[in-house]
Amino acid sequence: MVRFLLIIILLLAAVGGGAYYLFSMEFEEDVKVTARLQISEQIVHHTSASGEDNSKYYATVSGRVKNNLNRQIKNVFIKYEIDGHKVAATVFDLAPGEQVNFNTSGIDTNMPHPEIDFKGVYFD
Repeated sequence: MVRFLLIIILLLAAVGGGAYYLFSMEFEEDVKVTARLQISEQIVHHTSASGEDNSKYYATVSGRVKNNLNRQIKNVFIKYEIDGHKVAATVFDLAPGEQVNFNTSGIDTNMPHPEIDFKGVYFD
């Protein structure tokens, strides 16, 4: 009985250790995108009748895209939403292991820190 209990404990430990190992492994993405929001304040300031400063801002996303595949990829579309507006960047060719800087199209906004949402990366 004790031997049976010891075998079950060892099996559970082995299965648990294997599961921990598998779940703790980092899986590398096929195409990795790292980026941040870029904000520039427009030079023109309009002061409303209530005395509030209505500054204008221009927002884009800039970053790097890396090809982790063992083959060249083409037409890499990187899509984001800034404050609910779709913006995107295109990288036409990306060799295996190559990293390229990108900048998305931009939007005009009244907010100095608009929300940003990564929508995905698509490629041929």
